[in-house]
Amino acid sequence: MRYKRIGVIGAFLIATVCLLSGLMYYFNQDICPVGTFLCPNTTFCLPQRNWCDQDPHCPGGYDEEDCYDYHGVLDWFHNDRDSEAVRESVCACQGYTEIPQNLSSQTTLITMYDSSIKRVPMGAFAKYSEIRILYLDSTEIQEIEKGAFVNLTKLFWLMLDNNQISELVSGHFTGLTSLETLKANKNRITVADFSDLEGSNALSFINLNENRLTSKNLKLPHLPALLEIYLDENDFVSIPDTLFVGCPALKSLYVLTSMQKNKIKTIEEDTFQNLEQLEELNLAFNEITTVPLNVFQPLKNLTRLQLGYNRLHNLPMPVLNPLTELLSLDLEGINLDVLKKNAFDVFTKLDFVYFKKFHYCATYAPKAKRCRPTSDGVSSLSHLLDKTLLRAAVWVVSYVTCVGNVLVLWGRFTAKDENRVLTIIIRNLAVSDMLMGIYLFIIAVADMIFRDNYKQVASSWMSSWSCTFVGVLAMISLEVSVLILSFMSVERYMLIVAPLKGHRTMTPQTASASMIIIWIIGITLALVPVIHWRSSTRFYGVNGMCFPLHIDDPYLIGWEYSAFIFLGLNLTGLITIGYVYAGMFVSIWKTRHACSLSVGDSEFALRFFLIVLTDAACWAPIIILKIRAMMKYPIPADLHAWVVVFILPVNSAVNPLLYTFTTPKFRERLSDGWFGKVRNCVIRKPSAEDSQTSTSMGNKNIMLSLSNGNQCKNKIPPILGFNNEKTHSEKHSHIQ
Repeated sequence: MRYKRIGVIGAFLIATVCLLSGLMYYFNQDICPVGTFLCPNTTFCLPQRNWCDQDPHCPGGYDEEDCYDYHGVLDWFHNDRDSEAVRESVCACQGYTEIPQNLSSQTTLITMYDSSIKRVPMGAFAKYSEIRILYLDSTEIQEIEKGAFVNLTKLFWLMLDNNQISELVSGHFTGLTSLETLKANKNRITVADFSDLEGSNALSFINLNENRLTSKNLKLPHLPALLEIYLDENDFVSIPDTLFVGCPALKSLYVLTSMQKNKIKTIEEDTFQNLEQLEELNLAFNEITTVPLNVFQPLKNLTRLQLGYNRLHNLPMPVLNPLTELLSLDLEGINLDVLKKNAFDVFTKLDFVYFKKFHYCATYAPKAKRCRPTSDGVSSLSHLLDKTLLRAAVWVVSYVTCVGNVLVLWGRFTAKDENRVLTIIIRNLAVSDMLMGIYLFIIAVADMIFRDNYKQVASSWMSSWSCTFVGVLAMISLEVSVLILSFMSVERYMLIVAPLKGHRTMTPQTASASMIIIWIIGITLALVPVIHWRSSTRFYGVNGMCFPLHIDDPYLIGWEYSAFIFLGLNLTGLITIGYVYAGMFVSIWKTRHACSLSVGDSEFALRFFLIVLTDAACWAPIIILKIRAMMKYPIPADLHAWVVVFILPVNSAVNPLLYTFTTPKFRERLSDGWFGKVRNCVIRKPSAEDSQTSTSMGNKNIMLSLSNGNQCKNKIPPILGFNNEKTHSEKHSHIQ
């Protein structure tokens, strides 16, 4: 009793100590672990991947609120104007060919639409001194004369969008002392000089998107109130340090470009020297290759930076470190493989971040609540294989591939009376195909190991030698299979189409030597990129499946080698196999048609068709996708995984059926073995007499056909892998 009481007291004390230790550990930690964020008014910590995924998780659906990136300056759009004054006299003018002069002198807003006004003459609006807002967009304006807007001292909103204006020069904006917003995008402007507005304390917004401006032809004088300027899709190639020197209040600068327009290559280190108030900077979609180390040093108030889709091969963190106020950062399309873990934790206010690869989120910015992308189409932040169907399919395909090729090896190694040349070739083909099954099996196991925690290991897995080894296995399997099938096809073609041109039947020694050479070539092809990119192991580690198809990013590291493999070797193999099988089929069809030999024609045709079909089904889709990707056609992000799981292993899974399971000898041995015993337990076993009668009748038909065929001028030689694998009964009938 005493010991029981001591045990109870001891257990209680130990439990109390453990509980207190746990509570101390819990309360000394942050509210939520790194990579998770607290749902408001709860103690629930939600992982980064679940924020803004269109599926509410927090009570009240808070995690799906504020999912749009509004960071930036839009104040000009929300300015509260004297709306009553604007509404006093409004004119919506339609169908005019010139500026009307018969409107009320108290008109405060003029909108011209469905009009064709080629020219705005001097003093065109002089009598309308009360105008506040003037819409002249989409009116086919080609020329604006100097002094066209004279006397419009109260005008604060001028729209010239979507016209054919070629220049805006000194004298065009004379008298616009109250102008706050100027929009002249989608014109043909090659020169823009705003000298008339120098010193203006009103002008705060300029939009010159989609014109033909260059840094030399844009003159921005001292504009102390200018907050935002848009220069998207122009012809800039550089940003000199003098361009914005007169705009100290600038908060938003957009030099965003389409792929066909602005091609900014260089930024001078002092370009943003006087822009301490800049809050938003967009330099995306240019051709910037390097960023000066101190270029962002003056931008202490920058909250949003967009650098995505430039030609930056790397972006050193010291370039970004001065931007401590960042709320939104866009680095899409930029490789960041050499950064340190948690590199973006220095940006404590970062709310939105956009990367090229999804695993950068967990590796570099686990504290950013909203990080994109959340998947690369293959993997997600949680799983190596994101979709349930893919997880199941990779197990099934790997099982079918491995079991099928193991049966082939069993059949070829246990048979004693097989054609030795054919056996050597099929054994090697089965081994290479089985490597594909092993590759898929390893991927399936890795997915199971990393389940629900993939974001923590994604970067290390893809850059590891384990991933490289797995990718090498798949590449060896693919290329050796391509070479063996091409080799078999050419050998058959020489035997069938040109049997009398001195081509000798292959010996086992020649077959063995050929297979050794093929394996050496296949292994070399798989290892060359490993050696060449040995410092990064990134050729195979472009995604979680460790196979470099380069269809989601066609110009990623090693794209030239990938194109050589798939568009060079594999395409050549596919064309070779298709050509030689077509030639063989035509030769056999002609010979048998002349001999009136119909036995087995349908089987030959079907097997020829299936061989070419499976080769095409495996390689043609990949080749087509590669070509489309390199031509910059959009390829769905999740297509890579489906190709690797369902298309790439087609040959490896089907080859046993085509080259072994459908041969008479294998079917006979399978029927005589354990499979036949199982089958006979289910259905009635035929008597020996029935079997002998059936075999004899079949042999008589074959011998009769062959004897008729001897009358033909051309004889059909034995076909490697087809009619030279005779059953035991057929051989016995020939001996007799």
